[in-house]
Amino acid sequence: MTSASRTDWIWIRHAPVQGQESRYYGQLDVGAEPVNPVVAAGLARQLPPVAVWMATPLSRTRSTALALKPGVDPIEIPDLTEQNYGLWQGRSHNDVYAANRGLDWNNPAKIRPPEGESFADLTARVANAVERLTAHYAGHSIVAVAHAGTIRSAIGFALGLDPGTALRIEIAPLSLTRLTCRIVNGEPVWSLGCVNYEVQVA
Repeated sequence: MTSASRTDWIWIRHAPVQGQESRYYGQLDVGAEPVNPVVAAGLARQLPPVAVWMATPLSRTRSTALALKPGVDPIEIPDLTEQNYGLWQGRSHNDVYAANRGLDWNNPAKIRPPEGESFADLTARVANAVERLTAHYAGHSIVAVAHAGTIRSAIGFALGLDPGTALRIEIAPLSLTRLTCRIVNGEPVWSLGCVNYEVQVA
């Protein structure tokens, strides 16, 4: 197996956001809380010394990347941005549910907010991006600081999960998920190394 036949993705969810509890903040550019230095150091120890760093256009991913590796200038990848909740962005979960009781909340992955996208739409967008970037950076390690929905989608793509199943995966702020793509007989084969790894602070 040559070095180019293995590509590692290390996904980090950004730090917790400020003042958005139980709200659809999606693609709103809300700031992230400062990263505990102990957590930053613990996560940094899990990262490869040489890697391609990526973030999204939203500032909370870039600030988290800088906390983990000061001075880093991650490549901005718009296709890895969180789900677009359209007209629901900034509204509370309870308010949206109360105003939209007629939607099929038993299948939330298929619900498309007005002027936004469904989780199923997001999974397709992320899958295309991961496939493209894996081919472009074949043989490299990639550290991608992104969002819960993005990381769920990447796991779903790698493991062949339907969007409804992928949506049930919990991704904590400042957690690490590792996915590996190996080329076997000319075909990509994905594996999940770990999901939702968190640094514990005493």
